[in-house]
Amino acid sequence: MDSHLHWSETHRSVEYEGPIFTLERSYRRSADGRIGEYVLVNSPDWVNVIATVVDSAGRECFLMVRQFRQGSGRTQLEFPGGLVDENEAPADAAYRELREETGHDVGADGLKELGRTNPNPAFMCNTVYTFYAPQVHGGGDQDLDLNEIVDIELIPVEEILEEGRPEFSGHAIMLAALHWWRLHTGR
Repeated sequence: MDSHLHWSETHRSVEYEGPIFTLERSYRRSADGRIGEYVLVNSPDWVNVIATVVDSAGRECFLMVRQFRQGSGRTQLEFPGGLVDENEAPADAAYRELREETGHDVGADGLKELGRTNPNPAFMCNTVYTFYAPQVHGGGDQDLDLNEIVDIELIPVEEILEEGRPEFSGHAIMLAALHWWRLHTGR
């Protein structure tokens, strides 16, 4: 039905290989014969985990992390998450990232995949998975990567839903994760 919109790749070359992505040049031919050259970002898949806990005041809170992001040049408030390692299932990566960044483990209700999407299909080749951990426990030591400096914060759910918080709402991947959570919970 939409075959006239498709472009077939004729060949691809790696232009830059970095620690978390490669830049690739893709040469493609349209159904009507046009030739195009495109630059693609090829990265491992990502995961994020929306974990909820009850704080000492009895409020339902998101377990979140705050860290400096090099791209925006400022601190961001985020759900824990990170890259899926080679040969690692996204759910396993979600468990691992939650433990590494927050020291928390998933409770008896386990981990549920809420949704997945491509961060930007115009030029990105990966998928971001959002998981939900309705009950977490622990709060042990973080096990961060060499260049990670991460604070753990409990943010009342209503503050994120009603107030926004610019350090959260300025991150499109976090908004996508919140979208999946809201669909799941009906909130």
